[in-house]
Amino acid sequence: MSILEEHIPYALKQFKIDTIVPIEIFGVDASLTNVSSAKIATAIVVVSYLYYAMRDATLVPRRFQVSAEMIYGLISNTVVGVAGLEAKPAIPFVFTLFTFVLFGTLIGLTPLHVTFTSHLINTLALSFIVFAYANILGFGRHGFGFLRILLPRGVPLFVAPVLVVVEIVSYLFRPITLGFRLFANIFAGHVMLKLFADFCSMLVTAFGSTGVVATIFPLLIMVVLYGFEVMITCIQAYIFVHITSMYLRDSIHAH
Repeated sequence: MSILEEHIPYALKQFKIDTIVPIEIFGVDASLTNVSSAKIATAIVVVSYLYYAMRDATLVPRRFQVSAEMIYGLISNTVVGVAGLEAKPAIPFVFTLFTFVLFGTLIGLTPLHVTFTSHLINTLALSFIVFAYANILGFGRHGFGFLRILLPRGVPLFVAPVLVVVEIVSYLFRPITLGFRLFANIFAGHVMLKLFADFCSMLVTAFGSTGVVATIFPLLIMVVLYGFEVMITCIQAYIFVHITSMYLRDSIHAH
């Protein structure tokens, strides 16, 4: 470890990608890292939760069944409410996105795994999957008529060339803004939490037993911040799928 790395606070070290199992396939680095293991763990947790919740589904639901049905109902109502009844086939896709982002970020708030949504490459990958799905849906439904989305109705012809260019740029930036929004909120929250943790550690190191007493106040702030971070995680996961539903609406109706 270099001298520079030794002085980097944990608030930033938490985002370091560590290789667990080095793997190289035809010269391509496909190693298992702490981030990829977090994604695998999230997938296992989501599948296990849904399997356990719905394996013995009853008319009078149990606690886990109620929670799973509430989450599915929330996503279903959001997709249909935003994109219309024609978007019903996309509900499983959006539901999968929501549970993956939500559970993955919540697990990242524990010491068990890193938070993969605090890495921009991961949120961009998710947003580009959404972008690809929306385009496949749009072209599959409307053919090249889907390109009407780049020219709103009622626009005068003399401004059409400029407006089309603006709309193309805006449309191509959709996955970038979608991914960056999720990343920025999760990243900022994690930095804030770990900065307070670093501060507590510095107090104990500098003042010993007196520092332990001095950490009470920043620890209380951390508890409050953890509550806010859980709330922000739920909100950001919902915003992600809500914007996804808006993109699906545009693909279906192409107005």
